[in-house]
Amino acid sequence: MTISSPNAEYFPVPIDAIQSEGLGFDLYLMYEGCQAVLYRKSGASYSMCDCDELREKGITHFYVRNVQHQQFQRAVCEQACDAFEDESVVREKRTRIVRDSCGKMIENFMTSKRVDGISETLGMMAGKFGEWCNNDKSEFSYLLDMSEHDFYTTTHMVNVGVGCTLLGAELLGNDHEMVQVLSLGGLIHDIGKCGVPTDVLNKEGKLSDEEWGMIRKHPELGASILRAQKEVSPEIVDMTLNHHERLDGKGYPNGIRADEISFHARVCSVVDVYDALSSARPYRGPIAPRAVLDMMREDVGKAFDAKVFGAWERVVERMIEENPARAASGTQTPGMKLEAMIPSPIAQSRPENGYMTIRRGDGTGTSAEVVQTTLCEVILSADVRLDCSEQVELQPEDGAAMSAKYLSKRLGSRGETQLVFKLLTGNQAA
Repeated sequence: MTISSPNAEYFPVPIDAIQSEGLGFDLYLMYEGCQAVLYRKSGASYSMCDCDELREKGITHFYVRNVQHQQFQRAVCEQACDAFEDESVVREKRTRIVRDSCGKMIENFMTSKRVDGISETLGMMAGKFGEWCNNDKSEFSYLLDMSEHDFYTTTHMVNVGVGCTLLGAELLGNDHEMVQVLSLGGLIHDIGKCGVPTDVLNKEGKLSDEEWGMIRKHPELGASILRAQKEVSPEIVDMTLNHHERLDGKGYPNGIRADEISFHARVCSVVDVYDALSSARPYRGPIAPRAVLDMMREDVGKAFDAKVFGAWERVVERMIEENPARAASGTQTPGMKLEAMIPSPIAQSRPENGYMTIRRGDGTGTSAEVVQTTLCEVILSADVRLDCSEQVELQPEDGAAMSAKYLSKRLGSRGETQLVFKLLTGNQAA
C-alpha cells in the first residue's frame, strides 16, 4: 500500500525504515489539519524500541522534509551496507535487512519521483551490489529470493536488481563497469508501475482493454520519470523503456525487433520474466526455478536472447547446486506456456479458454481456439476440413492429448466455423 503525504513539503516514511544513533534528518509526525509536529531532531537517536512505541499508538509513518530527501536515502543505504558487511549477523538476517532497506528506497523513489537527486543514492546501492558480487558472488547471490516470495512491485525490483548484477557479471566479468549500470537499471526498471493500480498488476487472466492500456504504458511512464533525473544514464532509461520488448517484435510498448533491442534491455528482460514467474501471485503459488527455466527456454530466439538466457541458466543452476534447498519448493506447471502466464500483447490476443491442436492421422496439426469443453465433448473454432466421424488427437496446451471423433460443424456467434468433437474412451479409441 502506498501512503501519500498530506503536506507537499514532506514525504512519508514507514516507522520501521530506519534506526540510527544519530539521525541525519528531522522526523515529524502528521496530525489532523496536515500539521507537522517535530518528533526527533537531526542528531537524535531512533531505535526499534521507539518504533514499537509508535506502533502501539497506531502510528505507521513519520514524515521527512523534501529538502532532506537525499540524507534519508543515504541513511537507508548505509544501514543496508552495514548489515550486509557485518559477519557477526547471521546470513538470513543480513539479507533481510538489505532487501527491506532496498525496498524502502525504491518505494520512496516511487512516491517521490520528482525530487531531484533521489536516484543518486539508489546508484550508490547499485555500486555496493557490484562490489559485493565482485568480492563473493556466492554470498551476494543470497540477496536473490529464488522462490516462495510474493510478487510485490518493490520486492520484484530488488530481485531484478540483484539478478541483473549476477547476470551482468556472468556475461561481462565481475569487475566490468557496466555491471553497476545493469544493477541500477534492474532496481528501478519498473518505476513506471507507480501509475498502475495494484489490483490491475495482480489480476488473474486476461486484462480488459482499459487495464491492458495501463500496463502497456508503464515502460514509457518509467522512462519519462528517469529522463527527468539528471543522474540516470541513457542505458538505464533504455532498460526501463524496452525490457518488455521481444526479439520477434511481439513485445511492448513499441514492438521493436531483434537488433533494435539493446544488450541492457535483453539482460533485464530475462531476469524480469524469471522473477515474475517464480514469485507467488494472489491466484497461484510460486513456480520452482527449474520449471521456470523450462518455460522460458521455449521462447529463446523469440522473446529472449540465446546467449543471455544461457548465462542466466548457468547462474541459477550454480545457485541450486551450491544450496539445493533454494529450489526445493514451487508449483510445477507441466506444459504451461510462458505467454499464458504474464501480461503481453500475445496473452491479450489469446482466447479466454486457450488453444488446442487438432492432430490428424497423417500427422498434420491445426491450432484451434477452445470454445467449450465438457466431460464428453469439445467445441473448437478452426478453419480446417475434416471427414465425418474422422478420429483425431486433441492436444491441449497444458495437458495430455485426448482421442476424439469429429461430429459436426456449426456457425458461432461471430460467424466463425466451430467444430464439435466427441471425446473417446480407451476402448473407443482403439
